[in-house]
Amino acid sequence: MKDELRKKALSIRKNLPVEQYSSIIMHKLFSLPEYSKSKNILSYYPLKSEVNTLKCFEDKTKNWYLPRVINETLEFCPYESSNLKKGSFNIFEPCSSKIDDFSNIDMIIIPAVAADKNGYRLGYGKGFYDRFLYSLKSSPVKVILIFHDLLFETIYPEKHDIKGDIIITNKEIFRIIC
Repeated sequence: MKDELRKKALSIRKNLPVEQYSSIIMHKLFSLPEYSKSKNILSYYPLKSEVNTLKCFEDKTKNWYLPRVINETLEFCPYESSNLKKGSFNIFEPCSSKIDDFSNIDMIIIPAVAADKNGYRLGYGKGFYDRFLYSLKSSPVKVILIFHDLLFETIYPEKHDIKGDIIITNKEIFRIIC
């Protein structure tokens, strides 16, 4: 079921005006009170058809961290534009030292292939983010950025799937009540 939904979402995403929608989504993100209050944010380096997060890294009032994949886990490292290289899955990853203490992380911007209005996201099927989120001892705000066309009635969550707190699309902002 999830594999079929993932294929459908990726097919839809290929035909969307990514830059136009990303600009709207980023504007909404920057307007959130939770964003204004956040100092330390985990984000992701976008693939060409994902919501483009590169504008985030221009905000020098925040400390940004990007993931890199090591074996089956995500490590997060400080973002430095001059210190990126293509890594796993052909995605730019940081080369700097990883952080081990996540207690000061205020927000996590999570990539998604699709999502539903209940706060669940559909990733690429490897489980990296769910395992990482499950391991956290702190509770940063979890934000899912997704094109509205990829917001489905359900993504058929499983018991190990972790909900986001806020979903931002190019049309709406959803606050998930847990």
